[in-house]
Amino acid sequence: MVGLKKLIVLLLGVFAFFYLSQKEILPSIEQIEGFLNLNDTQLVEKSPNALVTPSEQETSEETANEQKSSSIPVTSKSKYKVTEIQTYQVAVENGNLVVSGKPTPYGEYNKANGVILSIQEPRADKETTIEVPFNKGKIDYKYPLSYTVGEVIINLDEYYDGKEDDPNKVLGHAQYLLTDGDPYLLPSYMIQSNDPALMALAQNIINGKQNDSDKSNAIFAWVAKNIAYNAPLVNAENPPMYSALETFKNRIVLCSGYADLSAALHRAVGIGAKVVYGENHAWNEIMLNGVWQQEDPTYGSGFINADTNKFVHKYEPAYFSKSDKNKEGEYPF
Repeated sequence: MVGLKKLIVLLLGVFAFFYLSQKEILPSIEQIEGFLNLNDTQLVEKSPNALVTPSEQETSEETANEQKSSSIPVTSKSKYKVTEIQTYQVAVENGNLVVSGKPTPYGEYNKANGVILSIQEPRADKETTIEVPFNKGKIDYKYPLSYTVGEVIINLDEYYDGKEDDPNKVLGHAQYLLTDGDPYLLPSYMIQSNDPALMALAQNIINGKQNDSDKSNAIFAWVAKNIAYNAPLVNAENPPMYSALETFKNRIVLCSGYADLSAALHRAVGIGAKVVYGENHAWNEIMLNGVWQQEDPTYGSGFINADTNKFVHKYEPAYFSKSDKNKEGEYPF
């Protein structure tokens, strides 16, 4: 009977050891073996007066360097800090989001298939979910980013066969604000300044203009004269937002369309442009002569007739350098 009790206690002890090792509360068997299998350089101390030969010194330095490099995680050469998510590393390198690492102890014990990545790129208005399987027990994945400026957020979790993913429960997340370029000179999902049609239009508009002020004035005039205001939607509860390309194609938009198209044409010719808002209105700030100048192509385009509620085209050049509204903020694109 006593022998049976000892056997039960022993089995419970073994089970507890393996359970706590998996939870990383106690060291694993491999870790204990690694601790016990100390090499001679750790067990034997040379006396201060002992001679060290050049070959011994080189071998000792090589061993020390190998041990040092193996204990330091791989870091990114990029200016963006590597984010550690348990046993994974997330970095931004050369326009790519790089994810590397190996399964967590829990994932290894439960035989995880790989990682699931949820990537958000607000400047591109893009959300991507990708399952990346492990390859030889690890992951080394590169995701090409849409833009080199703007915010990027990634949530990381492990996935398993037969287990539905819960997007609200993840191992961790990484967040970056990319600054590899001037955001007011680069395209976005609303301001497609790299679209061939818009680039050709911008070059045609500024043809013969010698300085940025003249180029900007020409762009302002073209947008104000060629785009009409969608008067029936002036008091809409949820008015649509018009991108630069949509505005160019439709030609009948609200204030956001005017501002986005103007910003795209400016950026296409290398002039910094913002889209700003305030008092339920959107307009532009353009970088001219080292300062941000207000330009309101919507008000420069005309007005809504109070009697007919229809838009009347009437070019107002004064709005090339002003707006009647007070600025409250800037759009992130």
